[in-house]
Parts: sequence; structure tokens; C-alpha cells
Amino acid sequence: MSGAAHAARNGTNGLPLSVIGADVRIVGNIFTQGEMQIDGQVEGDISCQRLLVGEGARITGEVTAETVQVHGELNGKINASSVLIAKSAKVTGDVIQDSLEIEAGASMEGRLVRKAGAVKALEHDKGNGAAEPAQTPPPAKPDLNQEAAGTA
Repeated sequence: MSGAAHAARNGTNGLPLSVIGADVRIVGNIFTQGEMQIDGQVEGDISCQRLLVGEGARITGEVTAETVQVHGELNGKINASSVLIAKSAKVTGDVIQDSLEIEAGASMEGRLVRKAGAVKALEHDKGNGAAEPAQTPPPAKPDLNQEAAGTA
């Protein structure tokens, strides 16, 4: 295989690029450590480094990736560091992300959750729901200079 042909099969980050054509329908989960472009139909979960959902694509399932760009239709949860929902996109499902961009005209139905917020929510939900007493520090001696300044 020539170097030019091999380079054409690599994505923007030098990772392997897998393309699902517009005439392809996959029923099942997809896992890759590289980049993936989907122009066809997928019914199943997708896990990859970078995902590009083409304008004619339809995906039903959970997506886990570092970067996700949606130009087509996606029904399911997205869990990614960076998410772009283009104006041609239709997303139905929760989006858990660190960075989110939604173009004017895009269709989005679901919850938008920042990853940092998701961790805090999980920490908040620990336990059996019973309140724990607050940890209060011992009372400090009053600062007379500060009190005097406050009343002057």
C-alpha cells in the first residue's frame, strides 16, 4: 500500500478512520480507538475517540467519545468531552460534556449536563438520604479591630 493511500485512511489526529457509508445499516455495538464517520444507520452503542455523524445519518444508541460532531439524527445519550450539535442535527437524549456548542437551528431535546456537575450530583446522592450534621469549626475569638471598623 502506498503512503498516500495509507494517509487517506487516517483521521485528522493520525488515528485510524472508519467510515460507515450512507447505504450501510448496522445493528450492534461499535468499538474503535480511532475516529469514526457515520453517514448510514446504526442501532447500537458507539465508543470511539472522535465521532462525526453525517447529515443523512441516523443513530439510535449511546455514544461515548472524546469529541462528537452531530450533523444528522442521534437518539440516545452522548458522553463526550467536546460536543458540537450542528444546525442540521436532531438530537434526542441527554448530553454529558465538558464543552458544548449548539448551532442556531439545531433540534435538541434532553438534559445538558457538564461532567463536573455530574460528578457533584453523584457525590450528593450518596447515602440513604439521611441528613448528616454539619462539621462546624470551633468558635474563633472575635477580632475587635474588625468589629470596631464595622461600627464606625
